[in-house]
Amino acid sequence: MYSSALGRRAPAPSSHFHSWFQMCRKQKTTGMSGGHHDSFSLSFTYQSIGTTGLCQHTCFPVTFSKKKVSLLSVLLIGLWGSVACQGNPVEDICVAKPRDIPVNPMCIYRFPEKKATEDEASEKKIPEATNRRVWELSKANSRFATTFYQHLADSKNDNDNIFLSPLSISTAFAMTKLGACNDTLKQLMEVFKFDTISEKTSDQIHFFFAKLNCRLYRKANKSSKLVSANRLFGDKSLTFNETYQDISEVVYGAKLQPLDFKENAELSRKTINKWVANKTEGRITDVIPNGAIDEFTILVLVNTIYFKGLWKSRFSPENTREELFYKANGETCSASMMYQEGKFQYRRVAEGTQVLELPFKGDDITMVLILPGPEKSLAKVERDLTPEVLQEWLDDLAEAMLVVHMPRFRVEDGFSLKERLQDMGLVDLFDPEKSKLPGIVAEGRDDLYVSDAFHKAFLEVNEEGSEAAASTGIVIAGRSLNPNRVTFKANRPFLVLIREVALNTIIFMGRVANPCAN
Repeated sequence: MYSSALGRRAPAPSSHFHSWFQMCRKQKTTGMSGGHHDSFSLSFTYQSIGTTGLCQHTCFPVTFSKKKVSLLSVLLIGLWGSVACQGNPVEDICVAKPRDIPVNPMCIYRFPEKKATEDEASEKKIPEATNRRVWELSKANSRFATTFYQHLADSKNDNDNIFLSPLSISTAFAMTKLGACNDTLKQLMEVFKFDTISEKTSDQIHFFFAKLNCRLYRKANKSSKLVSANRLFGDKSLTFNETYQDISEVVYGAKLQPLDFKENAELSRKTINKWVANKTEGRITDVIPNGAIDEFTILVLVNTIYFKGLWKSRFSPENTREELFYKANGETCSASMMYQEGKFQYRRVAEGTQVLELPFKGDDITMVLILPGPEKSLAKVERDLTPEVLQEWLDDLAEAMLVVHMPRFRVEDGFSLKERLQDMGLVDLFDPEKSKLPGIVAEGRDDLYVSDAFHKAFLEVNEEGSEAAASTGIVIAGRSLNPNRVTFKANRPFLVLIREVALNTIIFMGRVANPCAN
């Protein structure tokens, strides 16, 4: 039994629990295919010394050879909608209670007692019909999003575009957390801000992820498409921990598909990349780079999401014209600048920075643009951006008449997450000597580690959309010079967010530094 200040080995699930999950293996998930994509991948590696597995506490002696095995986990953004288990009283995870879905990971991290802060006491009212923990999980994701973005921006040139899905990354590592123990589990809780949720133990996070997924991806609105798919690709020669498989499938919708990594590593890589391309309408290809999978790989986790939204107030193509875009290095390029006038949520903040919200049809998902003033660099806005500042800006948006100039653009980005996450404190997971991931493989191995993590994302913005509703805005046939209207002209680098409004969940985040690149 594992026992430490950070976690303990949870009791084995009951036979009823396992039989319920076996029924759930026959589940069918539903979703739509639709434009934005993002991907992320991890690599876990195990390393043994001698012939017996190393055990820090009390654990099973495991015999294995002097090898190094990597477990690659690729997670593209995405979540799922529903689970239907035939013959089971819980037919829909979206209406299930915590007691209906026993989550029993190998180790559990207990949160230290926390006193309510003044900020928590004055926080914005939780949206109606929203579970408090789901609301807190969404806020945790926003905290992680801004922190990770700053680390990423610091590592890139000011003239580089950036695009990612913090929700995808967070979801992927939550799935990894299912098999983690000790300091590895503690660091996962801290870096992804899961420890800010008012819950006593870490195992409850998975249930609230399921609820958050339901809020985000099960939408009656058919004007926008926000769908996803998860999958576990495991080496066919191994037996994976049953609880890990069960929770991954039922909570995250990730079924296990066997592949032959040992004999056909390259074919396996191509198979996974093909699956990803199919789930993202061909927008994300080659998310797993050459050499990332080899004969030591034992598991690849994949999470995908696809989003395509129609503007509530469309930009008329007749109004689009070529104009100069001023890049951070002082150079200019020719961009296709879209144009419209109408009522939008807007705010001008310190030093002339403008914040504009453009709704997609359905109003539940919006795009937020953050444009620095002419005398302020985007780099400074990025450095000063905190979760609290961002939340304040969004809370104080108010309707205003605007003249909007916005470039048509296409942004693709792909990068390794390892170094950025290490800088944020996720150290042990990537260290073969310190990583503790005993809850993934059935033998209870305590020698797995993440060798790398990859993320890839795509965003395209153009004029497409539906006619504006009367209360939101109208399409203007020509360009006017109305002095009473505020001008928002994104002809210099700006930040872009795509969020779910009710929960303020940041789904995508990025920087448009050069819309002329594609």
